[in-house]
Amino acid sequence: MRNIESIIVLAVILALTVGCGHHMKNADVAPTEVIHHGAHFPDMDTNGDDLVSWAEFKNKFPDVEKNIYETADSNKDGSLNHDEWHQFKSTRMWGE
Repeated sequence: MRNIESIIVLAVILALTVGCGHHMKNADVAPTEVIHHGAHFPDMDTNGDDLVSWAEFKNKFPDVEKNIYETADSNKDGSLNHDEWHQFKSTRMWGE
């Protein structure tokens, strides 16, 4: 019986550690960097050119500073493509 209790306690600790890990990996991210995880590329690309400009990005996320956009623009061409957006989303902490 004692072993079962120990296993349950360890399982709970492990679950809490793993559950908190997602939020802790980007603990240094400023609040303005938290962007909703459900934001879809086509919703930002309002002119339909398959690129998201700073103006389009700012329209979707009015409280986000430009350095966030510049971070997402990994090839530094001044616009976001679909692949850059998904790469950026996969490496950030996302709000609800």
